[in-house]
Amino acid sequence: MTYLSVCAVYRDEAPNLREWIEFHRLMGAERFYLYDNRSTDDHREVLAPYVDEGLVVAYEWPAVLPPNVVVGEATQTATYEHCILNHREDSRWIAFLDLDEFMFSPTGAKLTEMLPEYERWPGVGVNWAQFGTSGHRVRPDGLVLESYVRRTDAFGYNRAIKCVVDPRRVRNFCLAHFFIFTGEPSVVVDENHRPIDTKRSRTEEVSFAKLRVNHYWTKSEEEFQRKLARPRVDNGRLRNVTERQARRMIEMTNAVEVRTIQMHLPALKEALAGRNRPVRQP
Repeated sequence: MTYLSVCAVYRDEAPNLREWIEFHRLMGAERFYLYDNRSTDDHREVLAPYVDEGLVVAYEWPAVLPPNVVVGEATQTATYEHCILNHREDSRWIAFLDLDEFMFSPTGAKLTEMLPEYERWPGVGVNWAQFGTSGHRVRPDGLVLESYVRRTDAFGYNRAIKCVVDPRRVRNFCLAHFFIFTGEPSVVVDENHRPIDTKRSRTEEVSFAKLRVNHYWTKSEEEFQRKLARPRVDNGRLRNVTERQARRMIEMTNAVEVRTIQMHLPALKEALAGRNRPVRQP
């Protein structure tokens, strides 16, 4: 059994997969359960070495479902449920994230060093830090972690959580942020051990001194417009955001500069460079 795994569903994220995987490996994740939601890019080639090494368990979604099950655009909770049903005994903790979310501890410790203090609870809800475009109109050449350094300081934007849960205690899902558990205690807590009303998927206060999810929500303006134009993965609906609303979102998510996560950039670049080095033949 691994101590920490990560589950995610993605579509057309080939340019970001390696950075996201290598970063969370640095944070202590030992396995990744990844669900491809009809991608058309070269994600298979990117993931192939990780699959061969046993680091990634890759699923084609919805191909893994029985043929009589019909799935629309809302796939997130369905993939999460599949992960729990098939891997609940394989990991002590599973973090449920998206490919634009990077979970870490601002203390500099690995997630695997922080999580033991929460083991009496079935899950930990980690606040988002919502990042914006950082002035990029098109996708920049650099890594996500070095390209996007400005986020919102608006309380409402950062109250949302993503969860790390004990998969053996998950009874079912209602939303991507909302888990129902068996046993007692049956509540998710925040980093300060305060219970969270997960039906609201929001904390009463924003606290991410010990645990944080950097949510690179917009990335560049070009990528943000593509996101707005396609159905949401959690409910299959379009966002119906006006141009004026989109500009306001970009303005609000670029309010303050925060580079805390960049403490990990040297190690991340070294890990990625190691992946690019040719393997010596014996």
